[in-house]
Amino acid sequence: LSDAADDVTSRTRKSVTFCVLGDGKPTMTEAVESFVTARGDAVPQWVSAGVHDQAPVSGSLRGLFSGGTLADEAMVTAASTLGGIHSNIPLSPDLALNADHKNAGHIVIDFGDDDLTRGRAHPMIDPTLRLERLAAEALDETCGVILLDVVLGYVADPDPAAALAPVIQSIHKPVIISLIGTDSDQQGWHATADRLANAGAEVYLSNAQATLRAVELLTGESR
Repeated sequence: LSDAADDVTSRTRKSVTFCVLGDGKPTMTEAVESFVTARGDAVPQWVSAGVHDQAPVSGSLRGLFSGGTLADEAMVTAASTLGGIHSNIPLSPDLALNADHKNAGHIVIDFGDDDLTRGRAHPMIDPTLRLERLAAEALDETCGVILLDVVLGYVADPDPAAALAPVIQSIHKPVIISLIGTDSDQQGWHATADRLANAGAEVYLSNAQATLRAVELLTGESR
């Protein structure tokens, strides 16, 4: 794949910035910053909402994602500090989740995986399974921090905050959200972020920053 990509880029006069997720490689946030810098522009300020002082917590990371790429980035980013993370799209075969999608320790689930979308709409549209697991994690004493992604756009829930905010408001543990989109999306980034933040979540435009915040709350160490 790398050779094929290099071959294509060698035949274009345009500058190309790659983002290949993996241990020791740049996050998507860092890749964007590299691209912006290469253009001679200033690195953007990654916006957030509802960020507040929270004491470190004990327990495990529970990432409930609707997208596999964001889930992968979260696992790569968190694993360098937390160690192995079990998943239905694991970084290595030995970290595969049990059939019931439950394991001890850190867990990241991609609810958009084929096994969880067979016969139903993608979780960006139908959040039912993820909301059920979110409610279960809220009651699990071994769960320390919950990490979610919310993706805005036309092929997504027209109002994701309507379903998520009431559940988040009932959870008495940190909920960290990477909210992917812009104010030009029909849901509106700031409008959605404000509603999720008012429910008690910390909301970040950068998925990597959201993940690092979740890790910080689990370890008590700022990165």
